[in-house]
Parts: sequence; structure tokens; C-alpha cells
Amino acid sequence: MTPALKRPRRTGARLILCSTTAMFAASYAASATAEDTTKDGSAQVGLEEITVTAQRREENARDVPISLTVFSGTQIAQDNFQGVESYFSQTPNVSFTSQGTRDRKQLALRGVSDQLSADNNIKEGSFGFYIDEFNVAQGTSNPEIVDIDRIEVLRGPQGTYFGRNAVGGAINISTIQPTNDFFAEASAQYSSFNTVDSHIILNVPLIDNILAVRVVGRDDTSDGNIKNINLIGGGNNSKYTYGKAIVRYTPTSQLTIDTTATATNERVGMRNGVPSGVLGDFSRSVLYSGPPYNGVAIPDGVGFWPNNTSAVNFNRPQNDGTRFNYVANRVKYNADQFTVTNVIGYLRADEFEGGDIDGSSLDLFYEQESIKRSSLSEELRVQSAPGHAIDWTGGFFYGHDIGHTTQYTYTGGDNPFGLPNGFQVTSSLSDSADTSYAVFGEAAWHIDPQLALTVGARYTHERVYNDGYNTSGALVKNYVNGVATFNNFSPRVSLLYTLSEQVNLYATISRGFKAGGVEAQSLAKGGTQVYKPETLTNYEFGVKSESADKRLRLDANVFYMSWKDIQANYSIGEQLPNNGGVFFLTGIANATGARSYGFETEATALVLPGLTAGAGAGYDRAYYLSYRDAQTGTGGQGDLSGATLPNSPKWTIHADSQYTHNFSPGVSAFTRLEWYYKGGIVPDQNSEFHTGFPWRVPAYNVWNLRAGITRENWSVTAFVENLFDKKYYTNAYEKAFATGMFLEPSYRSAGVRITVWTN
Repeated sequence: MTPALKRPRRTGARLILCSTTAMFAASYAASATAEDTTKDGSAQVGLEEITVTAQRREENARDVPISLTVFSGTQIAQDNFQGVESYFSQTPNVSFTSQGTRDRKQLALRGVSDQLSADNNIKEGSFGFYIDEFNVAQGTSNPEIVDIDRIEVLRGPQGTYFGRNAVGGAINISTIQPTNDFFAEASAQYSSFNTVDSHIILNVPLIDNILAVRVVGRDDTSDGNIKNINLIGGGNNSKYTYGKAIVRYTPTSQLTIDTTATATNERVGMRNGVPSGVLGDFSRSVLYSGPPYNGVAIPDGVGFWPNNTSAVNFNRPQNDGTRFNYVANRVKYNADQFTVTNVIGYLRADEFEGGDIDGSSLDLFYEQESIKRSSLSEELRVQSAPGHAIDWTGGFFYGHDIGHTTQYTYTGGDNPFGLPNGFQVTSSLSDSADTSYAVFGEAAWHIDPQLALTVGARYTHERVYNDGYNTSGALVKNYVNGVATFNNFSPRVSLLYTLSEQVNLYATISRGFKAGGVEAQSLAKGGTQVYKPETLTNYEFGVKSESADKRLRLDANVFYMSWKDIQANYSIGEQLPNNGGVFFLTGIANATGARSYGFETEATALVLPGLTAGAGAGYDRAYYLSYRDAQTGTGGQGDLSGATLPNSPKWTIHADSQYTHNFSPGVSAFTRLEWYYKGGIVPDQNSEFHTGFPWRVPAYNVWNLRAGITRENWSVTAFVENLFDKKYYTNAYEKAFATGMFLEPSYRSAGVRITVWTN
């Protein structure tokens, strides 16, 4: 079976691209006489410089031969970023899908996505996710972003510095560290659906220039945008809490020790979603194929999206969420000729869900699931002091991850098999572990003032263990118990050429690696099998420039990526004979490979005094090569050769404009308008074998409006997000059966935030 592929709407894309180009041509012309002002009313010429740590040292973003998008702490706060979806909307060639809670996000960069289940014991992700140089990818895909200094989204494999599983890129978050000055901030926001979001920040110097502590707390509660019309009530009401404490100890001017502890707790009354009315493969062919359903979803008093955007009808409550916490210690010693950095940390995450899973008022099925994960990692790095003919870095990494899953599905009194109420129809119990060692190094040779050559590499040894089984009733249907080891060498080579003081050209070749593993098969097929590791090679050429007076910044690149042995999850459900219930066969298969090529461009201009404009566009053609034996959701195989990769929109475009006016020293106001466009996607591999709603997610665009005023030590900001109440969804998931696959409906949100702080 070959899936139908949609042709892109080229006319619209060309119009958008031409409009963006015209806007920046006008912006550049206007910027020749533009001059901005600071908050105190003094003159400021040009845009603020962007400093990044993408190569583990502070550098101007223009000097880094990597395609990256950077968000400053001011922008994060002013744009009211709530999570990864906020900054991904303003980043070219990225995408995400969501499956009902804050932390159930599947990310994609340049068509590279995690095609493994989010419910696996160990998150075998495709991206490095770092907070203050500590890898949190095993615990979360959507960390807290209050009190942040900078977010860097790095596209393309980042094997040297961000290591294993960074085949698609990395997200590097830097938080604000304790200082020697007292500071306090309190902020509260009220918005749609009785949502109250508040946070506090407190910075206290304990010993002058030696010891300081910074504490952050956040509480976010909401009634939610979805209601359960059933007598039990409820809905997707939520409570989210976050706490962080950082202690900075600087006994000498050369030694800095930062110790961080965080705790996050998310609890949601139900996984966000409303019924689509389209039964998934398992529901249609196994659960409800016969009378009285006959393979058709039931409206159940609420109907289907888009007519229903806010109601469900569950006869049992749900309980979903994540608890996530970590402790990390970073020691940094600056000598005259080199710097030594050691980062060690431990994290724990508990992802849980339970209750109604049939998605209806009928008592058909319910479940309990818990996935507990932990990770210990350490990185030791030595770097030369900057400014030499050769700048070098070398280091060692160790990581140990553990995961444990317990999942049970039970029948209700109305189940279609005539089984007793409370019968354990399926279960999944498993334990996994992953131990990784790596050495890495990189050297940048400044051949002359205009040309620099960077050569780096990482060698990884990884050992993967998996032990588990799935059951149907009392029968074990598949079982795994095995160990596999993998070794990899990932190089990186870059050339950086300074064409002029304002323009840099770069070319990069880099490789990324994600280890394989062991998985279960049906007992009839012999049990355990090993799936291969993934590798990805990226070829990229780019330009980074600023106008002579720093009023226009432009970055652009073209890329080509070769992705081999893609790991993809599949799940097949079958009904046992004689009404014996059902069983699931889950597994991981390797696609032969894929290609991804395209371009990214971003620009920011200071158009007039106080007026800035920004825009970015990404084009990505990402597709499977020969892939004739792809697993379908009904147990067969189909041909995906040439099909677009899951979660990979061809076009991602964004634009914004902000006007800031300084009335007097310490008093200013701003108005900001944002727009972003995301092309249509096929959200996962199973959807490739279907056409139409909800399998194929249409393109959508969204407008946001913000305005605020700041006076000395307080500010008030108002916003409307999804200004025109656009109806869209990012994907559909089969977690509620009788009423069809569920999808998260979009909604409009308006609110006001008040913030006060010490001067």
C-alpha cells in the first residue's frame, strides 16, 4: 500500500516568501536612518548582540558555524513563553505534536523526529536537551522556562558537545544564576478558563562576593478548556507547580560552584482532547468491528471536532501527569591558559495516567500506567582560554539511565467481549537500562584573521539492556530479555570565513548517532531481536551578517542530511479467539533511511526609532528512501518509499513587529504583533497509510497580540493568543476508542499579567 501524498500549496508559500522578502527590503532601507532608545531615554544605535554557548564557550552567534535560533530572557518574558511550543512557533524548520499533557510532546527538527513511543522505559530521543549544561532529556521534553537567560535551538546533529541522541539537534537553555545583589520579583497572571499563573523570584547574597542563592517558584492552575458532561464532572482542569533553588559558591575569583535543585509536578484531570469521530485501526478492526458499533464511532452526546471543541463524556475519571525533579552540580575553574568544567547530576521522572480510556460514557475499558525513569550523568571538560591560534576542547562523558513501566488494562461492565467487569485484559511490565561512555574533542585553528578551521569528534560506547513482557489475560504474548552494545565515531568539520567585519560564511559537515537496542517479538517469532542504531550526516552552508550600523541582522543557510536506519515504533492489536480478549504486539523496526534538504533564513531589523521587525522561514523536503516493509497499524506491511517523513512540514514561517516608546526615564510601553505559519504534516508512521481527517494534519496560521507598560519597578502586560480563534490541531492519538481518536483542540486565550520587582 502506498500512501497518498499531498502536493504543497506553492502559490501561498511563494506569496508569503515574497511578502517577507519585501518587508525586509523595506526594513533595511528604513534602517539607514533609524535609531533606537534605551529604557532611560538615552540613544542606542543598533540591535543588541547575541551571545551563545552552542560550542560550550561564550561567543557571538555570528561566529558560530551552526544553524541556530536564539531567544533572550527579555523576549521569553515579554512574549509570555509557556513551553517548548512557544519558542518552536518562532523557529524555522521545527515542529511538534502533542498527546494530551504538557510533557507529552514529540519534537522534530528538519524532519528528524522521535519515531519511538513516548511510553518507552528510556526516552531514546533524537535531541539533546540541556539546562545549564546538564542533560534533562530523560526526564522531560518541555522543561520550565521561568527566570531564563537564553534559549538556543540548534539544528542539525550536535554530536561533539551534546553527545548521544543529538542526531536531530539540541536545545540549550541557560538560566539566570545567583548574583551578589538582592533581587525580588513577584508576578501574577489571570487569563481565559479561570487560569491563574504566578511566580516568585528571590536572589539573596549570603556572603558578600562568595555565596548567593536564587529561588524560583511557580504555580499555575486552570479550569481547562474542556468539560466532562458526564455526572462525574471534571475535565482537563490542571495544576502545575515548579520550584528551583540555585546556590552559587565563589571562594576565589577563579572557582565557581553552582548547585541546582528543582521539582516539577503536573497533574491534569484528563489528557487534553476531544473526539474526532474517526476510529483508529485497532478500534475499528478489533474492538468495535461488529454490532452495535459496526466500525463507526458513537457521538455519545458531545459530537466530534470541529463542531465539538470543548466537551467529552467519560464515565470514569482520569488522572494524568508527570513528576520531575533533578539535582545538578557544576564546578568551573578558570586558570590563565585553560578552563576546567565538571557537571554531574541526577534526575527522576514519574509519568502516570489512569482511568477511562474508551473515551465514552459506556463502561468499556480503563487502565493504570506508571513509567518511572532516572538518569545519572557526568561530563568533565577542559578548554583552552580563547584568543590563541588554536582553541581546543576535550572531555569525557558518562551516563546511566534506568526505566521501569507497569501498565494494566481492565474491562468495564459494558466491554464488547462479554468478559467480567475488572478483567485484566492486557498488561505490560518492563525494565530497561542504558550505560554510555564517550570521549570528545575539538580544535579550532585560526589560520589567519579571516579563516578558521574546526575539527572535532566524539567516540561513544553504549550498552543497552531490556527485560519485559506483554500479556493478554494470563497468557504471555511476547517477551524480551537481552543486552546489546554499540560503538560509534561521530566527526565534525567546519570552515568559518570572515568575508568582512559584518559578514561570516561557514560550511559544516557533522554526524550524529543514536544507539540501537533490544526489543520483544511474539514468542512464535523467537522472542528478542536487536534493532540497529541510527546515524545522520549533515552538510550545511550558511551566511551570518549584520549591517554596518547593526540595524539589520540576517542569517541564512542551506542543508542536506542523510539519515540511516531510522528507528520507528509500531503497535498491532489482535483479538483472541472465543472472546478471550485482546493482545498488543509492539516493536521497533529500522527504516532503510531518509533524506532531508532545504533552507532556513531569519532576519531582524531596527526599522525606525523604537520599531523592530523580525521574520524567518524554513523549507524542508524530508522523505523516506526505499521503505517497502513498513509496519501498518493492522499487522500488515506497506510501501513508504518516497513518502514524507512524519512530523515534517515543508514550510514554517513566522513574522513579528514590535513598537516600544519611552515616555520618560523608567517609563515605556510596547505593542507587539506576531504571526506564524506551519505547513501540513503526517504526524506518525501509521498515519502515512491513511488519507484525510484526522490522519493528515492541515496547515494553519495563528496571530498573537501583546501590549504592555513598564514603570520603574512594575509592569502590566495584556495579550490575546490565537487572536482570530483559528481552529486547528497538531495531531490525533488513539487513546480513546469508542468515540474516535482524540485531538487537542486549539482555543483563544486572553489575559493580563502584573509583575513587580525590586530595583
